[in-house]
Amino acid sequence: MAAVTGRDITTGAGELIQRLCGFALDQMALSGCALVLMSGAESASVLACAGRHAQTITRLQMELGEGPCLQAYATGVPVLLPDLAAENANRWPTFAAAALAHGVQAEFSLPLSVRPGGIGTFDLCRDAPGTLSEEHLADALVAADIARDAVLYQQYVPGDAGLAGLLATVGTDRIVIHQATGMIAAQLDETMSNALARLRAAAFASGRSMCDIAQDVVERRVRFDE
Repeated sequence: MAAVTGRDITTGAGELIQRLCGFALDQMALSGCALVLMSGAESASVLACAGRHAQTITRLQMELGEGPCLQAYATGVPVLLPDLAAENANRWPTFAAAALAHGVQAEFSLPLSVRPGGIGTFDLCRDAPGTLSEEHLADALVAADIARDAVLYQQYVPGDAGLAGLLATVGTDRIVIHQATGMIAAQLDETMSNALARLRAAAFASGRSMCDIAQDVVERRVRFDE
């Protein structure tokens, strides 16, 4: 806490989260660090981030529907991948290939666990392969716990969005994606799972977020049968 806040003991929860990402980036030789708030496997929002790869690595996992972030969130167990070109990354072949193409070679995802479930992940990535040292892993786990507590604390701060409000915003994205998926399924006479896959593919190909593409579908600016 002292390393992150310095002498500014009045740092608010939101600012603390952003500083934690910057601290992790600077102290652990990372190219990206993001705190990802999640309310489901198809809905995520980057609450704070630092580094050139932070947004990219999260976007890829959400749009492709696979990756260590999703597994860490679902299982509550850290997922550590020091080399995305190694065989143990083959469980997510599409994500691994896409991440490598963007210059990301290592990914470490730590769950923000709140029994009996979780609220998101603390994601770290590097542009070179290599494990986290014992010291850096210990720092990352502590930083993830502080970030989780800061997010939870927001629900008690007067005038702040609070955890419920933050999760509600993430849920709004999920609703739009669900609506768009249904419309795409109807347009193409496809199953919902195939329609969702088409939506993910369109987002990945265009470089835009799934939510942005979904909003265009819902507002009838984009059709998939044309």
